[in-house]
Amino acid sequence: MSVTILIHSEEHVRNAAEWGTVFAESLDAPIQPIAVGNDCEVLRRHAESILDAKFKRQNQGSTKVLALEQDLDQILDYCSEIGSRVLVILHADQHESWQKQLFEKSTFPVVWLCPAAAPPVDESHLVGGFEANVKETNRLSMRLLGMRPSTWASHSLPPIDLELAQRIDLVRRAFDRQGSHPETLVLVPIESIDRSDVVYRTGQLLLDHDFGTSVLLVRDGQSIVPNLVTRFRRWTDSITPPLTRSQRLALQEDLESGSNPSWEFLGLISASSTLAAFGLLQNSAAVIIGAMLIAPLMTPIMGAGQAITLGNRPLFKTAFCAIGLGFVGALCSSILFGAFVLLFDRPDLSPEKATEMWARCNPSPIDFCVGLVGGMAAAYARTRSHLSSALAGAAIAAALVPPISTAGLQLVFGIWAPISEGRPVIGPLLVVFINVLTIMIGSSFVLWLRGMRVRSQKDRRRQDRWESRAIVVLILVILLVLVAVLNAKLPS
Repeated sequence: MSVTILIHSEEHVRNAAEWGTVFAESLDAPIQPIAVGNDCEVLRRHAESILDAKFKRQNQGSTKVLALEQDLDQILDYCSEIGSRVLVILHADQHESWQKQLFEKSTFPVVWLCPAAAPPVDESHLVGGFEANVKETNRLSMRLLGMRPSTWASHSLPPIDLELAQRIDLVRRAFDRQGSHPETLVLVPIESIDRSDVVYRTGQLLLDHDFGTSVLLVRDGQSIVPNLVTRFRRWTDSITPPLTRSQRLALQEDLESGSNPSWEFLGLISASSTLAAFGLLQNSAAVIIGAMLIAPLMTPIMGAGQAITLGNRPLFKTAFCAIGLGFVGALCSSILFGAFVLLFDRPDLSPEKATEMWARCNPSPIDFCVGLVGGMAAAYARTRSHLSSALAGAAIAAALVPPISTAGLQLVFGIWAPISEGRPVIGPLLVVFINVLTIMIGSSFVLWLRGMRVRSQKDRRRQDRWESRAIVVLILVILLVLVAVLNAKLPS
């Protein structure tokens, strides 16, 4: 997540150096300058030579200035791809019409800045637009500048019964009175981009009205009033910062490569299932826990969760194939191990003796929570480098490997008839299918919160991200109904 600044001229380079540092420090984000224009290579090199030293601390290294054409879709697609935390548009008279379109079209936070003076040094130099909107103005000013306005340009909007031109003139005169200090910044949140909106119209006039005061128009995506989802995402971002672009790419690469079926994956899952089968026959919880530690199921299931988040159908198919291969391998391994044991002995697998096995034969709605929480914990651990993803992987394996081994052993030992302790074979397989789906959903949700989202607007239009989600949810609902029916018919 970065602060993206658009540069149109050499004067903008100086402004970007001053204001970019303020935004980056407040948002705790790196800075990505972009030289905009059809022939701006000279401007790009000039900006890079100056901004590289200015932004060294914020970017923790060198700063690369990109050159992009003055194209709305290209700019917005790139900002979405890198996960811009805020897009900063430095006002330019000759590009005002294009900047206005960009300001209105952006679906993520964008500020339109007329930097008439240096950034404010304290709250006495920061002026809020309308005191009637104090809560939202304070939130945005703290987010962008790390301070709250000390005064307000206008206490309320002018009466609605006045002509639009009169209303705008009243508000503008109120703003003019705040330009007494050369470092004053007037911050105006824009709720509506309608042409008849007095706040937006006044803000545009203030950008053109040279009275020695900087003006900052702020638009928080499609609406300055966040919906429930946006509020929740902001709250989670405040607890743990979203993944950076490099972290997202590294995680995506890792999950995609780990979701491919391989002989190594088949070998590990078979060994894990065999060890779990041994623990079930011995009724040993310690051996079963050991089997969970070597099961490689977390990566392909999380890969499927990421595919659901991004709408990546090829990745979903690849991950689903890996999960299917792991299921078949684990089931066959437990069957072969059970057949090998039958050559020498027939252990007592009654509910009184094999409690570990029969504990996995009675699926209930609570099993949905186990997989969901396990998937969420695993996804979060995978996105945080200082946490152990191996432990989260063991939690996922706990929900999958022992039930598969249970079904394989019951198949080979001919245990079919349902009893009060549960349903053999069908019960464990239902637990597996339920947990796989809930782990996918849980990991998908956490990956979405951590920033693994479709970044390109073209990809967003082209891909149907809801298809895979709808299929998974539908299957999950069917399984829930099936579990309820089986529990209702279970003999007492």
